[in-house]
Amino acid sequence: MAQSSKALIPAIIYICSFVTSILLQEITWTSHRLKTVYSAGGALWIFCGVGFLLLPQSFKVFMYFLSFLVGIANALITVTGISMQSVLVGEDLNGCAFVYGSLSFMDKISCGIVLYILESFQNSSSNIQVLSTPYTHFSVSRLGLGFVPAICAFAGVVVTYTLQLQTPALKPSMEPLLS
Repeated sequence: MAQSSKALIPAIIYICSFVTSILLQEITWTSHRLKTVYSAGGALWIFCGVGFLLLPQSFKVFMYFLSFLVGIANALITVTGISMQSVLVGEDLNGCAFVYGSLSFMDKISCGIVLYILESFQNSSSNIQVLSTPYTHFSVSRLGLGFVPAICAFAGVVVTYTLQLQTPALKPSMEPLLS
C-alpha cells in the first residue's frame, strides 16, 4: 500500500467512529437494545477480523472499506460498553469511580499484554511470515489486526448475552443533545 495509507486508514476509522458516536447519542437505551447494538458491533468486528486475515494482497483497496466498518464497529462497541457499565453501576455513586477505574485499568493491562506478546514475535523484519500459501499471507500484523480483535469481539458478545441488565428508569432531558 502507499505511504499515505498509513495515515488515511486510521483517519477513516476515527471519522467513522466519531460520526457513529454522534448518531448513537440520541438513542434511548434499554437493556435489550444495548445487547443488540453491542452484538452488531461485535459481529462487524468479527467480519473485519476475518477480512483482515483472508484478504489477499492484490485486494488491498478493500482495506479502506474494512477501515470504514472498523470505525463503525468501534463506536458501537465503545458506546454500548460504557452504557452497560453505567447500567451496572446504577445510581449508587459510592463505588462508581472504583468500577470505572478498575475496568479501564483491566483494559489497559490486557491490551498491553497482547501488544507485548505480538511484539515478541516481531524481529527486525516487520513482515514475518507465520503461514504463507500462494493465496494468503499470514503475518504477525495480520494476526494482531484480525484474529485477536475478532476473538475478543466474539468473547464480548458471548459475555454480553449472559448479562442480566435491568433497564434503568431514566429521566429524560429537557433539550436534545443535538440541536
